[in-house]
Amino acid sequence: MRIENRVYKAVLSFLLSCLPLAVSAQSSSINTFSPYSYYGIGDIMAQDPSFSRAMGGVGLGFRSPIAINSLNPASYSAINRQTALFQVGLYGQNYYLRSQDTKSSYNTFNVSEIALQLPIAEGLGFTVGISPFSSVGYRITQSEEGSDVWEEIGYVHYLYSGSGGINSYRAGLGYAVTDWLSLGAEMIYYQGNITRNFQQTVVPVTGSGYYLGMSSDNQEHVSRVFADFGLQARLWKKNNRTLNLGISYSMGGRLNSRVSEVVMHGPYFSAVGYDKVVDRQYRSDFRLPDIFRGGLYYQAPKFSAGLDYSYGSWSVNGADDKFGVRYRNTHTVAAGIQFIPNPGDVRKVMNRWSYRLGARYDQYYMVIGGHNIDEAAVTFGVGIPLGTRGVNNVNVGFEFGTRGRVVAGLVRENYFKVSVGLSLFGDDYWFVKYKYD
Repeated sequence: MRIENRVYKAVLSFLLSCLPLAVSAQSSSINTFSPYSYYGIGDIMAQDPSFSRAMGGVGLGFRSPIAINSLNPASYSAINRQTALFQVGLYGQNYYLRSQDTKSSYNTFNVSEIALQLPIAEGLGFTVGISPFSSVGYRITQSEEGSDVWEEIGYVHYLYSGSGGINSYRAGLGYAVTDWLSLGAEMIYYQGNITRNFQQTVVPVTGSGYYLGMSSDNQEHVSRVFADFGLQARLWKKNNRTLNLGISYSMGGRLNSRVSEVVMHGPYFSAVGYDKVVDRQYRSDFRLPDIFRGGLYYQAPKFSAGLDYSYGSWSVNGADDKFGVRYRNTHTVAAGIQFIPNPGDVRKVMNRWSYRLGARYDQYYMVIGGHNIDEAAVTFGVGIPLGTRGVNNVNVGFEFGTRGRVVAGLVRENYFKVSVGLSLFGDDYWFVKYKYD
């Protein structure tokens, strides 16, 4: 047993040593490649831990001493004394895009979460973690062949591109007020950079001429602290079966990001350089919404089920008339189930696996050109215990979904996602000093 403990400790130490590398990769990679990330702060990334992704992302009422539930800080109080939890998740995405004129596809891969949880006292747990909050990734091309331009010049080519995103760094506490009520609070630091570029080029028919082009570079830097609050209450208990209520609130407010914008124009078909016409710095008025969430979670040794609902007040951002975008309040509903054939079966490994299934309906936080952008997905996956005790797990999830529709220049996205997560449980050997004879 001591050898096994040392192996687990070595694995966790190695993973912790890789944390700076993983964070660097997360900061520099593109988490999405969607034309819908052209607006606002980009795509809002799923915040659910790896083990809940196969269940549609439910878990506001979920409590476990061997898993870190980042959906509700009140769950941090479930950790046992003299233990340590480490959780890391990865995910890949494959998107197929279709508009009225074109089809395309892309793939991305990145870190979804890194988290560490420790006990402070009986019924008091502390958690730190990092995960992507939003992501920008797009490349859009257009050509204009108006009669005046085409007959005398050629055609005008436009290129819009963007990359970057916002990460969330969190530190939270969960406290068990009684054996049926837990409260939690979490500080979240949002940090990241978003780059948006635009280029206009004139492609001549004759290959000669002297025409003006234009380019712009927009750099946005985000650095802001907000907070989350959570509650979990046990509504019913019989033997080892429970029904829990989970509630959380995410504080909204002005993101107050710093924006640097440079716009230049100049002749394309000569050696003369660009002239700056705009060079300014300002603070963005974009606001994060207040988000209210509530859910029920039924837990039993063999069967679990959850239902979550969330509401986000994105309409505080009003409308962006320049791009024909209006921000709307969002509603999200998720449901999921889990089944374990025989948790105590030491002979048949697959009887100890957790089989998961779920579904989710989500509203995108923008209305583009007067059209709502909605998303629906089905999920499934397994949780694979490492060893007979089942306290260390590999979680694998799959998701099939669709977003948007082909109308009025919009894009329909069909996607397939794969998530892989590792949960490691450090037993009391982490806190006990060995004695030798």
